[in-house]
Amino acid sequence: MNTVIEYFSSIPSSHRSLILALGIALFWLLENTFPLFRMEYKKWNHAAVNFFFTLTTIIVNFLLAFILLKVANWTIANEFGILQRLARIPIGLQALIGLLLLDLIGAYLVHWVEHKVKFL
Repeated sequence: MNTVIEYFSSIPSSHRSLILALGIALFWLLENTFPLFRMEYKKWNHAAVNFFFTLTTIIVNFLLAFILLKVANWTIANEFGILQRLARIPIGLQALIGLLLLDLIGAYLVHWVEHKVKFL
């Protein structure tokens, strides 16, 4: 049992991806073989569209993650940003302020603009 726990504690990304893909494929095949409901649409066409959007999302997220990592490294190296100025306060308070700022800028401000600008 310790071997299994150790394996899943440090499972390689390729193995995790393979388990996920095989699990999705298995349940999708089971659903096609023994459907609970009959659907009006063609599942293969629907799956192709979903696969396209998933692949597009993966590509965009990888590019944006790379950019985010570069920007984060630059801000630390150049001591740029609000949290860099607050370096003397405890780390828990820094995390709380960072979370509040992310929520303000990334959620509330966008929501407010969507209500104020007519075409959004």
